[in-house]
Amino acid sequence: MPISRTSQNPTAKKRSPITLCAIVCLALIVIVGLAILITWLAIKPKKIQYSVDEGWIRDYNLTNGHLTSTFNFVLRTYNPNHKASIYYDKMDVTVYYRGQNVAYDKVEPFHQPKQNVTRIMFQNTAKDVTLQSDSVKYLKNERNGGQVDLDIKIKAKIRFKVGLLKTRHYKVKILCSPVVVNFSDDKRFQKVDCDVDY
Repeated sequence: MPISRTSQNPTAKKRSPITLCAIVCLALIVIVGLAILITWLAIKPKKIQYSVDEGWIRDYNLTNGHLTSTFNFVLRTYNPNHKASIYYDKMDVTVYYRGQNVAYDKVEPFHQPKQNVTRIMFQNTAKDVTLQSDSVKYLKNERNGGQVDLDIKIKAKIRFKVGLLKTRHYKVKILCSPVVVNFSDDKRFQKVDCDVDY
């Protein structure tokens, strides 16, 4: 008696649940990514504007090439965007004199609403910083002249928020230079606009 056999297509295998789950997850990631990209392109965030609006020096002392001083500044940050607010998750502020790092401060995380001006005061303290010999000479001359030229470099990590969506982190580099600070309170501080890169 002949034996009947059912033919099977070896390529017609059922996909495992793990494979289906991976495909669904990948599709969701692509859809979310496209949604964020389209939203980003639709709003076209404008560049944030920064300036140093105030600056003053306290407790200045330069002895035997060692600098101790407190540099105070007020940083103005303007978010010109109509649709995007900004989360500052990290902000590091460093003061340089003639290319040498002399003082450091960090700002606590904060949120900046749309079309908002935020002013941040930071206090950079130099504690017994050993200056290079050339810098000592120049700083003494500038002290006698009543003002000192400094550079302020700021590094920040920010995220934009549009509706319920938050973007990935962006690294922002801000350079404010030269920042001319007077040793005397009688002289008015001149606002300095900063360069921004991210």
